[in-house]
Amino acid sequence: MKTTKPDVHKLTRVGILIAVVIVLQLLPFKIGVVEINLALIPIVLGALLYGPFIGFFLGAVDGIVILLLPGTGAFLSFNPVCTVLMCLLKTGLAGLAAGYIYKGLRKFDETVGVTTAAFSAPIVNTGIFIAGVLTIFKGMFEGVAAEQEMSMIQFVIASFITTNFLIEIIVTMVLSPVLVRLVSMFKKK
Repeated sequence: MKTTKPDVHKLTRVGILIAVVIVLQLLPFKIGVVEINLALIPIVLGALLYGPFIGFFLGAVDGIVILLLPGTGAFLSFNPVCTVLMCLLKTGLAGLAAGYIYKGLRKFDETVGVTTAAFSAPIVNTGIFIAGVLTIFKGMFEGVAAEQEMSMIQFVIASFITTNFLIEIIVTMVLSPVLVRLVSMFKKK
């Protein structure tokens, strides 16, 4: 019977990424009422270095931390089951998508693979959140949108896309070259 030893270096690095995800989520970066998820950075890094399932796992850890934050309370009281699912899946699927995109594109070009994977994370994360706001959690936001004399679509664009999504994409664009370097450094070791 063949036994395999756990890769201690990999376990240690994933543990460090878990800690970074938690710290970045607990030290929120806010613009107005919208929080920017900087924890997407270590989620993407984990997906690039260790594959899509580690990306999903790191994203799920991020989702658990999000569930424990006070701002999630309104969502939990409105629809607890869908809140748990959305929190776990939006960042989990962002990590999974980044891992698979990188895996598919790195064969052709490493830089394109890393950059495209990094860009996919905020798209998936914000896309799932917006889908939830426009469907499951619509009742939570209709009053706020009406007070601001906006339709739900206008409210979502003004509140989440123009701030949250654009800033996450800009941060990703700035950090993509750093991610490319980190991935190439780790792969050389």
